[in-house]
Amino acid sequence: MVDKTNKIPFTQLLLQYSNTALNIIFPLILFPYMTRTLGPAGYGIIGFYESMMLVVNVLAAFGVNYYGLRLLSKSAIGDNDQSNTVLHLFLINVLMATLGMLTYLAYVINRTVQIGSGEITFLYAYVMVIYMLHADWYFQSQEKYKFLLQRTFILRLFVLISTLIFIRKPEHLMYYLLISAINYTLLAGSTIWNIRDLFPHWKWDPALFRKLLKALLPFALLGVLSSLYFTLDTIILARTGKVADLGQYTVAAKIVRLGLNVFVGASIVFFVKLFRNAVDKRLQTNSILMTIHLSIPIGALLFFFAGPTIQFVSGENYRPAISLLRIFSLLWIIVPLHDFFNIQVLMVHHREKLLVILYAIASLVSLVLNLLLIPVWFTTGAAIAVLITESAVLVAGILLSRPYYKISRKVAKELVICLAAFPVAMLMARFAEIITENDFLQLAIGITGFVAVYFSLQMIILKNDFWLNLLHIASEKLQKKT
Repeated sequence: MVDKTNKIPFTQLLLQYSNTALNIIFPLILFPYMTRTLGPAGYGIIGFYESMMLVVNVLAAFGVNYYGLRLLSKSAIGDNDQSNTVLHLFLINVLMATLGMLTYLAYVINRTVQIGSGEITFLYAYVMVIYMLHADWYFQSQEKYKFLLQRTFILRLFVLISTLIFIRKPEHLMYYLLISAINYTLLAGSTIWNIRDLFPHWKWDPALFRKLLKALLPFALLGVLSSLYFTLDTIILARTGKVADLGQYTVAAKIVRLGLNVFVGASIVFFVKLFRNAVDKRLQTNSILMTIHLSIPIGALLFFFAGPTIQFVSGENYRPAISLLRIFSLLWIIVPLHDFFNIQVLMVHHREKLLVILYAIASLVSLVLNLLLIPVWFTTGAAIAVLITESAVLVAGILLSRPYYKISRKVAKELVICLAAFPVAMLMARFAEIITENDFLQLAIGITGFVAVYFSLQMIILKNDFWLNLLHIASEKLQKKT
């Protein structure tokens, strides 16, 4: 039974955060091992193909992830028409994935500078199609967050153990990709098993198919454009053939982008809630407060601890990635905020066509900036281009959202208070450097000191309502369970 209350969806948030956290924790455990084992060149190959996969998968999604959430979040799936609609959405995903995969093969095979072997190219082609059967949008719309959490844990554990057993040197890159392909195959299999009750309701309906395609088109354009400007940097860098430099760039970008998925996960929970009820500005305010109170401190820590983070995670061979990570760390302030305005405000108010225009302009800006800055500063230029483009998307999102949601004085005040994280992080970084030269100890001492000082400042000195309320809610939940 779906919950239609307008309270903070604490349980759903906890499950979705846990699911997203697993998608971050396991790769973070694996990340240092893989970067050290494969080296910058091997990881550069992965960076190129994963960028291509992102573009193809967003094309293949064809907006089903957001449209499906909006369409199905009103109630549980309960009749033939709804079940058949879900199955037609799956069909669209598979057809678009096949089309995207063929386009990808045509691009890669005809490249002047080839990256990786033909086996790698075709293995990624298979993954691009099979991955589209994950159906997260369906399970999220029905608030089956517990299933998603269990599935993520089992499959991530499989990948981690298999990789540690079979991947020992750079030549084992193909083994890693085979493990990934098995992982995505199991992911698709779990979806098919869990939606088996829908299959008896299948009936080919050309009119429904055309209706869904028409309704999905704005969401599809939105998805393609929002991923295109996000991946243009890697695609353009790859054209130079400097795979080792691309590996440095990929490592810095991935450290930041892995964590940013947490906020995408949180946005989905609020997105479903906002569609299930009349648009509730209190719920939106709770969402934006949660975003800034979590994202800004993390951005501050990454900025001032970029050196020990890179060297601890990936080793001395990745020192050039330190300056890139400092640039990318600022995305922790920008990206979660523009996701809030674009997804939880504009999309909730059915302004997806406006978002298409916004992301089309962002893609053009990203292309121009990358073409201008990469020849001058190479990877640094690409990172700066990303930062400028994302900042422009945030400013545009705020301005376009004003008819529906304005930043109140309370939220503005909280935003300024959160910026105190930067001087606190700077002081803790300097303190950790004085205490020790060991990268791990610098991170442990610095982050522990930051948490102690920053949260003491917020809860004891400033008596911040957000943190005190969140602590109160968590205490109530724990008391009820005991």
